[in-house]
Amino acid sequence: MLLLFSILWVTAYLFMLAVANSSEQNIARGLNDIMQELDPLTHFQSTPKNIMFGANMGGSSHHSWVMRVLDELDRRGHKITYATTKNNLRFSRQRPYIKGISIGDTSVAVNHSMYHTMTPMPFDAIAGIVDLTASNYASYYHAFRQVIESQSIDVVLCDHISFACIHAAKETKRPVIITMMINESPEAELAYINKSPFTMMESNTEHLSYSYRFYERFIWPIQLLWHAGPNMARYLYMLHSLGLGLNPKDGWQDAVKLVNNLYGFDDPRPMGPLVELVGPIYNDHFDPLTPELASFLDTHKSVVYVAFGQHTQSKDHQESTRVLQMLLNNYEAGVLDGFIWSATKGTPLPDHVTSASGTHYLLNSTKFTDVGKVVSWAPQMAILRHPSVISFVSHAGIMSLFEAMYQGKRILAYPFMTDQFANAKLIERTGAGLWLTHTDDRLDAHRMTEKLRRVVEDKEGHMQKVVDKYQALVQIHGRNSVDRAANIVEEVVYTADSEGHLPHRRDIARNLSFFKRNNYDLYLGLFALITTTFIFTRYLVQLFIQQQRSTSDIKVKKQ
Repeated sequence: MLLLFSILWVTAYLFMLAVANSSEQNIARGLNDIMQELDPLTHFQSTPKNIMFGANMGGSSHHSWVMRVLDELDRRGHKITYATTKNNLRFSRQRPYIKGISIGDTSVAVNHSMYHTMTPMPFDAIAGIVDLTASNYASYYHAFRQVIESQSIDVVLCDHISFACIHAAKETKRPVIITMMINESPEAELAYINKSPFTMMESNTEHLSYSYRFYERFIWPIQLLWHAGPNMARYLYMLHSLGLGLNPKDGWQDAVKLVNNLYGFDDPRPMGPLVELVGPIYNDHFDPLTPELASFLDTHKSVVYVAFGQHTQSKDHQESTRVLQMLLNNYEAGVLDGFIWSATKGTPLPDHVTSASGTHYLLNSTKFTDVGKVVSWAPQMAILRHPSVISFVSHAGIMSLFEAMYQGKRILAYPFMTDQFANAKLIERTGAGLWLTHTDDRLDAHRMTEKLRRVVEDKEGHMQKVVDKYQALVQIHGRNSVDRAANIVEEVVYTADSEGHLPHRRDIARNLSFFKRNNYDLYLGLFALITTTFIFTRYLVQLFIQQQRSTSDIKVKKQ
């Protein structure tokens, strides 16, 4: 009896499994049939478009990730033009499909001495940036215009600090897309949001004191005008002489903003219909480990990687010494067994370092190189990907955070300027790591040592749990980020009107008066109605009272 029941049960199970498989096949076949039915007779991509990316300033974070979007647009059949300075044409050298056009030389060589703990940024540095922006503005503007017109460009992508490119696109009535990593979109600049690269101690006002908010809102602008006013006046006069608007962000109003960022790194807040968060999109290529670094990582189990980005570095030998002491102290304590420091060319390095134990290390000795590697360049993503690397001492640039979270590495943030301080505080508040303050921690090797120890050990595992969530976040959004960005570019190029605008994305609020937009006219109407009703009612009451008095007086007289 039991055997018969078992046979019947197995037969029924196999039958249900067959029915389920058949249903899945029918559903799949049905979906395919639906897709065939929806196949249009004409396709919007039947006519390839001429797409230009223009950028005259900035390093790889301004150029490299956009190359991935251009790769996808090329695969979709579009023609790509890259207008930039001679030095930046290097970003397209491995891409024969891109037509690179030089718009001239870079304004000046990068001065690394400018970039040391600059938040709020010193006024002389701001004045220098204004002069740098204005120095070749006219020639860049005319060069961008010439490329747009000679190449019959249909849509222009401009880096957000390449104002000459944005102006050229606007003046030629081309649809423009502004690319950026820090979300500086005017539509997202709410009263409690701060994305100014000059004063961005925090990305929002939640943790700012009243006194600092007051200073930043009212005092700092006056100081800026006092120190950099002449530089700004020369810049505005230059724009006027070119017949351009005096607002540096003239041309942003009707442009789509393609932001290589995502919630979790960018502040959640209401944004306009022209703002698209498409991140994370990573750099255009990743170099493999060198044989030397591969051998070092393979022979170590607990390695800390240190990198401060392209434009920032230790300001003197003393600061570099403290960084090395932080690493060596933790090595001697058994917290880590090795480190790699990608110290960019020009980083001031000492000849020797003395650890907390009194041990002397010569940087060119085997005793030191067996523990640490100090190199002028390193393949960051390949290093972070290696299982021996457990923590990352980073300047907290947004791209570095994307890469670290993608590989699941805890962070000790060492910020220098602009958004890096806000990013560093975000890392600590979310629990993905800690950050070294520039006023206290980074002046004390012992405090630096202790914070790195806490990040590396993560005894309770709380930091890694947060990092794991961020890893899921960036991996999920990173799967289709390039496709989404390319879709936005195609939407703009195929749907823009003759003025380069997108009517279907125009915020309805721009069509309404201030009062109607905020329903203030309704409140005014309600107030008028209530007031009128009150006055009329009062009048009726007074009239009634007067009539009653008159009636009473008449009765009294009759009596």
